Amino acid sequence: MQISSDVHNYMETLVGQVLSTDTYIQQFTNEQLADIACLALTQLKPIYIRHDIDFLSALPEDKLTRFKSSVDIALENATNMIQQDRRTNRNNDVPVIFSHTSYDEHKELEWFEQPILNINSK
Repeated sequence: MQISSDVHNYMETLVGQVLSTDTYIQQFTNEQLADIACLALTQLKPIYIRHDIDFLSALPEDKLTRFKSSVDIALENATNMIQQDRRTNRNNDVPVIFSHTSYDEHKELEWFEQPILNINSK
């Protein structure tokens, strides 16, 4: 098994379908399209699948509509970020480095973040 070929994030497929339309291709460079894809996918919950046809045959239409709506919103946000890009002169940018990462350890986990197996320690 090779994860890169056997498993993929279905949201990448949806984002790619929208970004391959003439609206985006004519308005943005390939670099900008890649940036938009990254920014949009970061906003979306990944949905890992093996085969599109199997996934889509079991997916209710309203859920697919919600996925597409989420993609449209994420792409709109990402597009606005690229259009208002403040990095016009990247040579003068000073990188920001965080020396300490903090996480809210008391925040409740989302359903997809919780362990599948509940194994009690002995």
